[in-house]
Amino acid sequence: MGLYIKRAFLLVILLQIGLQTRADFYYFLHHKEKTAYRINSTTWNLEKLQREGKWLVLNRIKLDSATITSLPVNIEINQIPSEDLNQVYFSANCTNQFYRFDLKSMIFNRMDKTFYRGDNCHAYHFFRKGVLHSVGGYGFWRTNNHIIYFDEKSKEWEAYSSTGTPPQGIYGGFVAYIPEKDELISFMNYSHDVNVNNGAFFRDKAIYTYSFKSNKWSQRGSVYSKAFLELFDKANPNLHNGHYFTGKYFIMPAIPFSGFQEYYAINARTLEIFNFKDYANRLTRFNIYSHESKVKEVLRNKELVLNIRPNQSEKVVYVDSQLENVDALFLNLKSVGFINEQIWYQSEMFTWYLCLLLISLIVWWILKKGKSLFFKRFKYANELKFSGNLVNKSTIFLLKRLVETYATGGIDVDETNSILGLTTLAHDAQRYKRSAIVKEANVKLALLTNCHDTIQRQDSDLDRRQKRYMINSLAINAVKDFLKP
Repeated sequence: MGLYIKRAFLLVILLQIGLQTRADFYYFLHHKEKTAYRINSTTWNLEKLQREGKWLVLNRIKLDSATITSLPVNIEINQIPSEDLNQVYFSANCTNQFYRFDLKSMIFNRMDKTFYRGDNCHAYHFFRKGVLHSVGGYGFWRTNNHIIYFDEKSKEWEAYSSTGTPPQGIYGGFVAYIPEKDELISFMNYSHDVNVNNGAFFRDKAIYTYSFKSNKWSQRGSVYSKAFLELFDKANPNLHNGHYFTGKYFIMPAIPFSGFQEYYAINARTLEIFNFKDYANRLTRFNIYSHESKVKEVLRNKELVLNIRPNQSEKVVYVDSQLENVDALFLNLKSVGFINEQIWYQSEMFTWYLCLLLISLIVWWILKKGKSLFFKRFKYANELKFSGNLVNKSTIFLLKRLVETYATGGIDVDETNSILGLTTLAHDAQRYKRSAIVKEANVKLALLTNCHDTIQRQDSDLDRRQKRYMINSLAINAVKDFLKP
């Protein structure tokens, strides 16, 4: 009899060890309550984090044996944000398995009948019109660019057939669903195939969009911003995690400066870049990405991020939590540029403008002189007579302001736009119009100053990404004489 008891006891211990190979807790953050919950997978109780840092047991969770046995071992299980406040969804990484927990009925069950696949590790999950979708991922030694959705009737995953120019892979970069446009945006993702280029990872700088209405991929430019590319390289992103999307911003941690935390945000709709520096030390012990700390639990639900930290006492009897609205960190901050913004003289439009200008000058020269350009002597600007009528009023106002600020390094782009009356135009229109006005003014002022760039555009001493306008030091005296009453 004693032998049977010992064997039964040993069997219970082995079963308990087997259960412990799964995660002890499945955490989730309730968006409306801004509160952390966890499912205890040992006792199958729902627990809620209290303000004093203790976990309160609420209710017993109902689930069947099939759901318990289907929970994968040693697989990361994450919450999928949704609009339904009474339903919590979890995805098992790499498996296409997902689970639903009903907060009203307290039922936890597996939703799909998917056979273990393993080809979509670290895919991007989102709900579109109430239907769960998955994009990209990695598995079987290659990345993929598939867009799949869960069919509620068959309990299986189905794929979209698409046209256009899709990215080779969607993995480790930026991808988001924009509901008001009903489209995906993807950029800076990686593609990889063990049989291609010796298995190297290729980073794609092109910006792609996918329209669910037309089932078509389109390319809408590329990432040109030098500052953004340098940040991307220095941040050394973890390919297996991708980048956190709040519903509005992609969040990128930067290398801490002087002990302060620093984050960059990219607006998924406008592609503008914003920078937040934690001068108040609010985020000293805070992590946005779970892989940044092995001690803390990092829970995310849309723009909300909650850190759960054990206390540092000898006996851990409570936990310390910190909740942050990540979108609010970048509220009222000024944009530092666009990821798809080209240097003006490297843009395709400038190249076409330059070619057109060159052709126009050649045609004008031939028509005016009637002789070959190669045998005609050029007249220098100082041989012609300059007249003040060649310069319009806005340019004169600009010259006066540049002379006034010559000793302090000129004026910034915003003030230049204001003087030239360009403030009502769009950002790109401002840049092209401003460049054309300054170039035209410099052509005319060359007759006066003998300088081809009387008005110069230079990098700011404080921030190289900011541009300033100032008078050329070789032309300052001539301009001052011209402006004298």
